[in-house]
Amino acid sequence: MAAPLLLHTLRHDTNAMHRTLYVLVYPSRLFAAHWSFWLPHTDDSNQQLNTGDRIHVTGDRLNGFQYEYIRNYDVCEDDRNPNAFPIGLVSETHLTQANKDQTAISSDEGQRDSENIVMNQFDEACREVPAPGPSLNKVNRDAGGVAGLPSKRTEVRDCQWWVKEATSHLVQRGILLPLNEGHEEETPILRVDSLPRH
Repeated sequence: MAAPLLLHTLRHDTNAMHRTLYVLVYPSRLFAAHWSFWLPHTDDSNQQLNTGDRIHVTGDRLNGFQYEYIRNYDVCEDDRNPNAFPIGLVSETHLTQANKDQTAISSDEGQRDSENIVMNQFDEACREVPAPGPSLNKVNRDAGGVAGLPSKRTEVRDCQWWVKEATSHLVQRGILLPLNEGHEEETPILRVDSLPRH
């Protein structure tokens, strides 16, 4: 069952409302858990909804990953029962993309975009962190390696690695703020570092 979701409507400046950014953790007993960002929508009275934008990289360590932005993802309809962990706040100004006439672009039901359309400044910043390529060594005995020596260990880059890198980048860009100002032990980066791996 998913962890309880709490709406955070803290103000870090006098002009902007903020939405809570969560990391969804899809538990797995055998493999590393899949991680993705989730920005739930709010209703007119600022109550958090079960639907929101899901941002992640999808793929595997052998073949690599691709970036994906899914709008109107319903966390309660996912039979994998992800756990949601709040990590920080994102200003509404970073989540709205304006047309040339400065009106907001509405979101289409369940739209996925992984290639061309940048949804907003948050999406743009996430895209600046490249999706990981293959990071597992393929077994190849004819590769000319030295017999008896272990193969060179490479850094495993997967969805968890990407969420960590994207979190750091969003903080550096000033897009992702702490849930509670003044609590250094609760920075978004430290919150992500403490998430379950499986």
